[in-house]
Amino acid sequence: MSKKKNVYNLENIEKVITYIPAIFIILLTAILLFISYVALNSKAEREIEVYKQQLLIKQEFKEKEKLQNFARDVKKRVNSKILGARSNLQKYLYTTLGYIDKMVEDGKNIEDVVGYLKSKEMQDDKTFVFFDTENFKVYMGEEVVSYLRELIFGSKDGKKYDKLVLQYIYSQGDENFQYWIDDIKKTVRVSFFDFLKVGGKLYCIGAFSTIDSLRGVTENAIISSINAFRGDDYIWFYDFVKKRVYNFYNKKEFYDAKKVLEHYRNEPKYEILKYYQSKDSEFEKYKNRIYLFKKFKFIVSIEYDISGLLKNSAQKLDSIKNFYDSMFYKILFYVLLISAFVLLFSLIFLRFVKDVFKRYNRRLQLRKESLQHWKKRFELAIIASNDGMWDIDFEKNSIYLSKKWLEISGYGRDEIKSFADWFNLIHKDDKDEVKNRFDAILEGKEEQLICEYRLKTKNEGYKWILARGKIFKNEYDNYKRMLMMSMDIDKNKRLSKELLNVEMLVEDGHIVIFKWNNDKDLSVDFVSNSIKSYGYYKKDFENKSLNYMDIVFQEDKRELRDLIDYHIAISSKSFFQIYRIVDNGGKIRWIYSRVLLLKDDFGEVKYLYGYIHDITKLKQAEEELKERVEEEIAKNREKDGFIIQQNKLASMGEMLGSISHQWRQPLNNVNLILHFIRDNCQSNNFTKEKLSEYINRAKTQIEYMSQTIEDFRNFYKPSKSKNRFELKECILSSLRIVEKQLESHGIVVNLICKNDIFLYNYENELKQSLLNILNNAKDAILQRKEREDFEAKIDIDIQDKNDVVVISIKNNGGEIDKEIIDRIFEPYFTTKFETQGTGLGLYMTKTIVEKNLQGKIGVKNIKNGVVFTIELPHKEKSI
Repeated sequence: MSKKKNVYNLENIEKVITYIPAIFIILLTAILLFISYVALNSKAEREIEVYKQQLLIKQEFKEKEKLQNFARDVKKRVNSKILGARSNLQKYLYTTLGYIDKMVEDGKNIEDVVGYLKSKEMQDDKTFVFFDTENFKVYMGEEVVSYLRELIFGSKDGKKYDKLVLQYIYSQGDENFQYWIDDIKKTVRVSFFDFLKVGGKLYCIGAFSTIDSLRGVTENAIISSINAFRGDDYIWFYDFVKKRVYNFYNKKEFYDAKKVLEHYRNEPKYEILKYYQSKDSEFEKYKNRIYLFKKFKFIVSIEYDISGLLKNSAQKLDSIKNFYDSMFYKILFYVLLISAFVLLFSLIFLRFVKDVFKRYNRRLQLRKESLQHWKKRFELAIIASNDGMWDIDFEKNSIYLSKKWLEISGYGRDEIKSFADWFNLIHKDDKDEVKNRFDAILEGKEEQLICEYRLKTKNEGYKWILARGKIFKNEYDNYKRMLMMSMDIDKNKRLSKELLNVEMLVEDGHIVIFKWNNDKDLSVDFVSNSIKSYGYYKKDFENKSLNYMDIVFQEDKRELRDLIDYHIAISSKSFFQIYRIVDNGGKIRWIYSRVLLLKDDFGEVKYLYGYIHDITKLKQAEEELKERVEEEIAKNREKDGFIIQQNKLASMGEMLGSISHQWRQPLNNVNLILHFIRDNCQSNNFTKEKLSEYINRAKTQIEYMSQTIEDFRNFYKPSKSKNRFELKECILSSLRIVEKQLESHGIVVNLICKNDIFLYNYENELKQSLLNILNNAKDAILQRKEREDFEAKIDIDIQDKNDVVVISIKNNGGEIDKEIIDRIFEPYFTTKFETQGTGLGLYMTKTIVEKNLQGKIGVKNIKNGVVFTIELPHKEKSI
């Protein structure tokens, strides 16, 4: 296809001559200014960059010095840690030797000393080595001796070197400190030995500390030094072995190195961390920003804010930039001045040229305006018709399609090039009809073509098209071209089909379509044949022998009429209603009806259009469902009674455990008193007064045990009626039942009650609820203690708020997972193992508080724990 040549008229030539010189001058000026700007800006940036590099080098040396000071501080902390262990071990051994000396004075033998040392090992986190200095027999600490033998001689089989180890320890004399360092495992252990005489024989006794990891001590020292570090910058630490990083974001927290690198940023600390993920050698690029503990596979790095450094040097940087900016403005001034003179001269010359072309352009402009006028009128006519135009050229066998026609079909202009291409897109069922219409035109039987057919579109299947056209002949009476107009009638065709389908769908179904007149009796303008499912006939309504209100149930007529009037008054577009109608057999049916309000041109509701649907079976099912719900409620009440009994049995088991804790100490005291009386009753110094004193002591312990049983019996005594009681005493009574258990686990209970508060309610049921919460708090604290060491406590706060009394029970046993906190009061829901809980405690607590005590209970997370809140009505019975 040959390329069309451009045709230039006088107007084009005038524009070229008018604008090219000015454009050339402006473009040349812009290029000169751009080159000047780029050159000066580049030079300024290079000078600024050199200055920044000098600042960075100075800063890096400062930070390197800080890192070296930091490393010295870490080493001091490690040495301090080891020296502290030495001092503690010395004090510990002297205390032990003092007690053994007293045992020897009391006539105890070597077996008693060994027994005492073994009991000390079980109580304290220390290990003893005890041997005689004559034949080097080991009484205690054989494992430690074997450990030292392996450490010194590297021997792992036999005991031939054990004596040499003991001789070496003995040779160091009394008050002997030793540091036993394992360079392979990176551990250290401190020992302190001294001599002891028992029965005239010399023994050597030593205490060993636990095995401390040098790596761990160093790591703790690094973390302590980081936490103590002060300044605008901060230090972070990376462990090669554990793959974790500390204080990476200056928040004094540990992070997994892999997760940190998932959020990689183009910053030095990320680059350093990524490098040491796979290597342990020094990073040459950042050697001034890191300190490598190569022996323990640690690195520490200092992070400082370069932006703050540059901010302090902003004045110098601005002076450099301002110098080059002023140079650019001078160049800008001179270039613009010269360009203005040249441009002024070219404009004077162009004014003369424009006058020459002006006379010729006027004549051409008049002709052009005339052509534009007729072109616009033709385009408006095409747009107003909303039709797609197409032109068939029979001589060239080509086809032209307008933009609108292409929008209707979805094809591109190059996809349909001939009459045959268009004809192939017609639906197979319509091709014969279209072909017959074209044949009639070509045979001269008809002058115009009018036909409907389905055209295959590119994206949406087929569309219905209405085509109208006229054929034209040339001077030889041969067919030259045919001009066609196509209209998209697909929506109208499909809508007509859908309306027909809707009528067929409801014709014999259970949905009845109505069109009512808005009158008193709701006379029917249209009704579908499906009305026969109610025993009526369509013709009864159409001949006005039957109105819609005639079949509405008598009790619902007034309500239906009022509902229609209401929705008309508020200008609703539609509404729905459930009511009853009477079928032709006299049977009452429930129906669901949806109605549209149709207004006329004056805004008055003329008709009501809608449908009715039989829901009688749904209504019957609804009644059956109500009966079943009532049955299930009765069953649930029986189930609640069983659950209450289960909870009481579970609580009783826990209570027996509490009693065993309560009785253990009194029983031990009574046993000691009886043994003391037995051993001293024959002594002359044991008087009747002393006997009476010790009998009273035993009696006090027995009374305490009796009171425990009494508290237990009162706790499970059923509360058949409400009674007036003091709230603080009620809580103290509950605490007495579990106080020994709590004390044995190191749990401190704080009770805060400023005023004496009296309640009129079920006292024992409140005690049971409080005990459930306390046991739950104890279990949570014990679970947290398995993970970490902390100061366990339970805080009980009582506040009198006029109408209600609020009891807050806080514990620091850890927070409850947000996903389950709303479920902890459900029956059988527990986070413990099956042998540790039934899941009924908190459920029964909620049931007792809300149903029996007429109160409220809630729970929420606080820092490192939870708080249970009980609100009880503040009512007292007058006495």
